[in-house]
Amino acid sequence: MKRLLSAAAVLVCCLFSFARSEDSGSVLTRFYFMRGGYMAPHSYEVTLTGDGYAITENEGKPWILDPSLSKELTQVVEDQGMKRWDGFRGSNPHVLDGESFSLIMEFADGTKVHASGENSFPDGYREASSRLDGIFEKAVMSRIAGVYRYEGEGFGGDFTLTLNADGSYTFYEGTLSSYMGGGTWWVYLNAVELEEKNGFSLSFTFGVEDGALVYLSDWSDPFPYVKVSDMEKFLRAESEDESMKLFVDGTQVPVTWEHNDSVAALRRLLPLTVKMSMYGGFEQVGPLGQSLPRDDKQTVTAPGDIVLYSGNQIVLFYGSNSWTYTRLGHVNLSPEEMAVLLSRGDVSLAITE
Repeated sequence: MKRLLSAAAVLVCCLFSFARSEDSGSVLTRFYFMRGGYMAPHSYEVTLTGDGYAITENEGKPWILDPSLSKELTQVVEDQGMKRWDGFRGSNPHVLDGESFSLIMEFADGTKVHASGENSFPDGYREASSRLDGIFEKAVMSRIAGVYRYEGEGFGGDFTLTLNADGSYTFYEGTLSSYMGGGTWWVYLNAVELEEKNGFSLSFTFGVEDGALVYLSDWSDPFPYVKVSDMEKFLRAESEDESMKLFVDGTQVPVTWEHNDSVAALRRLLPLTVKMSMYGGFEQVGPLGQSLPRDDKQTVTAPGDIVLYSGNQIVLFYGSNSWTYTRLGHVNLSPEEMAVLLSRGDVSLAITE
């Protein structure tokens, strides 16, 4: 099984803002931590802006850091006493091709913390850097997670790849394929790696570009039914439409809506509440009260898929089925989360703007 992972280098960097320092309680407006080894250094930068906490990777384009990860970063700073690292300048010339780091923290009261080292580290460094690895891996995965469609021809329909933020994924090569792929994924440096768990012993590697995953054939196994050539892309589906919100028994769930006539007609019915009923051990279905425009196609559904059935019923899947549907959207939760949400009894579905 091919793998990009290399034990020679473990690289993590990060920049965090608007946290509380462990001794003075002042607001932390900048946190930069770079770690590098045999390979090139890798860095993240998070800064406080008027729109929230903006994070960048390797000085790239910013995205918004999840508030829960901001809290985790705050805890790392406090637990590891990182403010006390100020002034540390360590060096061990007897180690070749080892590890270096650089830290910058800035506080609202004007306090600044600078530290750096080459194969020499302050107290708490190892635990802090390990925890930061996990935090920023989750940040990057959250940014990349979403629904992607192969730019070429699928097997009788769209070839879709869904990356969930919890590290699970599914893929469907088209309506003529009987195989539902799935497993776990993670990010290493600038690559996304997928390991298949549903049947075939497969692994796939993608580069990451703006709004796309780029298939790297030299580091990947072939897909079962569709030939994907080196450097071909899976393009991110339209971004989540935040103006249409979906609630299941009062709990809001993240949705990527399709851009078609059916969804446009559904929007005109809002606000909408639908009493759903369990059916078949794999779905919840409920009446819309009127018919919507439809473009039914033979479809193999996945957990999280939202479809229109017979033009007048909405269906939300926590399992899989093959039938003729019109796609409405996809709930961006893992299959396990969808099962917990939908498999324990009838639910109420609400869609609002």
